[in-house]
Amino acid sequence: MKTLIDELYNDDTTRAHVFRSALFLFDVATIAYFLYTVTAARMAPSTPVDLGIAAIVLGDMLLRMWIADRRLRFLFSVTTLADIVVVVSLVAPVVAGANFGFLKVLRVLRLMRASEFAERLNRATPGLDINPRIVVAAANLVAFIFVVTSFVWVWEHDRNEDVRTYVDALYFTITTLTTTGYGDITLTDRVGRLMTIGIMIFGVGFFLKLLQALYRPNKVEEECRNCGLKLHERDASHCKHCGATIYIETEGQS
Repeated sequence: MKTLIDELYNDDTTRAHVFRSALFLFDVATIAYFLYTVTAARMAPSTPVDLGIAAIVLGDMLLRMWIADRRLRFLFSVTTLADIVVVVSLVAPVVAGANFGFLKVLRVLRLMRASEFAERLNRATPGLDINPRIVVAAANLVAFIFVVTSFVWVWEHDRNEDVRTYVDALYFTITTLTTTGYGDITLTDRVGRLMTIGIMIFGVGFFLKLLQALYRPNKVEEECRNCGLKLHERDASHCKHCGATIYIETEGQS
């Protein structure tokens, strides 16, 4: 059984690709569902859909941990900790009567795994030539925006008359992140100002990372055995740093 699970999560077989693609689509669907329901998350109880999602997320997490070579490292990874928080937020209303539904939006952090999907899509469609670094940078920026927006909305909704809806919070996050700062929505309390500082400092970093990925040449990751340089041109036959021969797998061109 462990061999089969390891194949589904890690191997390059057809059924493994189908399985991981299905998991990716599940991630996207749950993220969309959580973003849709986040505005009612503080008062809405858990639904059968929530509990079903919690069971699938927990099962996926336990299976990944079972086949992981370094289980402690896996347990304390960002995406695993986010999944644990999401599961707790989904079952807390049933088990303890507490409601931390707004934390469901941390599921957006699963987008940080988008590089895996981009690599599989590249193998499936050689002519498409997707740059995984752009996908990862965009996914990280989107994850940051929606996680921060959710915390802004939850904290400011009852304190700031300018933040009436989730869209208001999203608008504030985007204008702050891009340093536009129209000034029509401001966070005047101490926690709000600290969140604003965090959005400007970390958000600009994510945004610049995306721009860097967009304008840098699309290279492949193949570590040179001699000097350790990882990024090379797609048609490279020698390492540009040390001159050693490198072997980059390619589908070739007709």
